[in-house]
This record gives sequence, structure tokens and C-alpha cells, in this order.
Amino acid sequence: MHAAVKYYYNINKIFMSNLGIWPEQSVFMKIVLPTIITSFFFCIAFLEVEHLLSLIDYHWHVFTHALEMKIMHEYALVGRKMTISYAVIIYSLMSLYMLIPVTPKLMDIFLPLNQSRPYKYLFDVDYSFDREVYYYPVLIYSYLTTVMAVSVMVVTDTSYLSLAQHACGLFAAIGCRLESLTSEVNFNRTSYHIKYTKVPNNERNSANEDKIYRELILLLWKHQLTIEYVNLLESLYEIYSFSMIFIHIIVMSLLGVQIMSLIDRKEEMIRYVSIGIGGFFHLLVLSYPGQEIMDHSADIFHKAYNMIWYRMSRKTTKLLSVLLYRSFMPCILTAGKMYVLSFQNYASVMQGTFSYFTALSSFK
Repeated sequence: MHAAVKYYYNINKIFMSNLGIWPEQSVFMKIVLPTIITSFFFCIAFLEVEHLLSLIDYHWHVFTHALEMKIMHEYALVGRKMTISYAVIIYSLMSLYMLIPVTPKLMDIFLPLNQSRPYKYLFDVDYSFDREVYYYPVLIYSYLTTVMAVSVMVVTDTSYLSLAQHACGLFAAIGCRLESLTSEVNFNRTSYHIKYTKVPNNERNSANEDKIYRELILLLWKHQLTIEYVNLLESLYEIYSFSMIFIHIIVMSLLGVQIMSLIDRKEEMIRYVSIGIGGFFHLLVLSYPGQEIMDHSADIFHKAYNMIWYRMSRKTTKLLSVLLYRSFMPCILTAGKMYVLSFQNYASVMQGTFSYFTALSSFK
């Protein structure tokens, strides 16, 4: 390597060598260092996911009321269906996209021409060698890269959907129990006024108040467990969500410019349009759990607020005020602590993407 390169880029050499991407490093270091770094990040994510799954198992042992169990089963079933549906959609789209390179070969068999049709590739990348000479190795490499990348995305996104759906189920279970407590308070007070107008039964009233108080303590504790679970979920996926949103904005803006340049080549344009639609769909998948958790957590405040607090004892109303305070601000999922995952911000991202596309296309 030239002496000037070694002098002016020595600092870059230090940083890049730590990642195993400096050109003069040995092949062994280029393999070992990225593997260690990747394994380190995967181990951290694995431990956090394992902790979340252990919390889910703990929740199933804590939310033991019949109504709570019913709701949690319903939400878990929805999460399972979402996982299957998402995996089927993504892998089906991947399979259709992977048919692009083999289409000319199939056409040569069923609709032959006087000459062979030109090669097609999954990725339009310029290699340092003649890719037509090494067409099949390049194709196999492209297939393996696509399958691995899509599989990682499917595993990450389906886990994200299922874990977020569990949080929604916890909030829904707590909300339904609050509604049942409201009905119980109303029923007990009505029965008391009807049957015991002349001779009040203080012992019966006190027992009912103690029961409601104990139930509210349990619900407050379960609500705190749910909030802690959502915070762990947010910390696990915030970097992933931020990187995906950043990449989507840049890539889809550039895709828009590429589509405009291929306006006369319909076949190539359709490919990039499909990729752009897939990008917007993926952003929607990232935003949906955040919106659901926000709505379900906010619903706790409304249901607690609608409880008949003026028919409760003073100690019960104090406990209810704690629940109102904790649920006043809804739980959210963020991307890097800077972007709230919601449908409103999803629309803003789409609008921003089209703005970037318009700005870039003006330089054409």
C-alpha cells in the first residue's frame, strides 16, 4: 500500500481494523472480528428476548382470573395469526422476487427466440469481475443473501408483533377487570339501598369495600408489571426500529428517483415500484404495535376514570388516583428515543419520503 495512504488514513486504519474491514488485514481477522462483533450483539438481543419470554410465562401465572385468562388467550391467538400471516406474505413476495433471474431461462424453453435472452440479476450491482462469466455463482450468492436477510427480518418482526400483542392483552385484561369492578360497586350499592334502607348492614358494606380494595391493589400491581414489560420491549427494539426507519426513508427516496429514470422501461420500473411498496408495508408493520400499545394503555386511564369513585371508600379512591396518575401518559414504543411509533408518525414519514423524492427528482 502506498506510503501516503498509510500516513493519511492511519486513523481510519485503526477504526476499520477493529471491525475487520481493512484491506491489508489477514483473511482470518476479516472473518473472526466481524463474527465476534455480530455474535456479541446477537447475544445481547438473545438475553433480552429470553428475559421477555420469561416475563410472559410469569404473567400467565399471575393473571389467573377467568376473565383475564380469556382475554390473554384471545390476544395470544391474534398474535399467532399475525405471525403466520406476516411470514407467509413476506416469504411469498420473496419467492416471486427470486423468480426474476430465472424468467429468461424459462422463456427460452417455452418461447424460444433466435438468440438467448439477456441475463437478469436479483441485484443490479457492478462487481470487480465479469458477472456474466460467473453468472450462476453470483445468482447463488444473491439467493443465499436474500433468504438470510429476509429470514432475519421475519424472525425479528414476528417476534416484535407477538411480544407487543402480549402487552396489549395485559392492558386489555386489566381494563376488563376495572369494568367488572365498576359493575360490582354499582351492584353492591344498589342492592344495599334496596334491601337495607331501614337497617344498614355495615359489616356487609365493609366486606365489599375490602374486597374491591384488595382487587384494586392487585390490578395496580399488574399494571406496573405491564408497564415494566413494555419498557423492556421498547429498549430491545428501539435501535432496530430507528435503523429501519432511517434506511427506509433514504432507500425509498432513492427508489423514487430510480423509478423516474426508468419510466420508459416498464419491466425494471415495476420491480422498483414493488420494492417501494414493500418498504411502506414494512414501515406499517413497525408502526402498528406502537399504535396498539398506545391505545390499549390509554384505555386504562379512561376505564379507571369512569369507575364510580364517589361510591368507594376514601382509601380505595386514593388507590384509584395512583392508577390514574400512572396511566395518564400512555405507554409508547420509540425508535431511538426520538421517533414515536404510531400511525400519525407513519403518515409523516410517508409524507417526508415523498418530499425527499420530489427534492431529489428536481436535480435530475
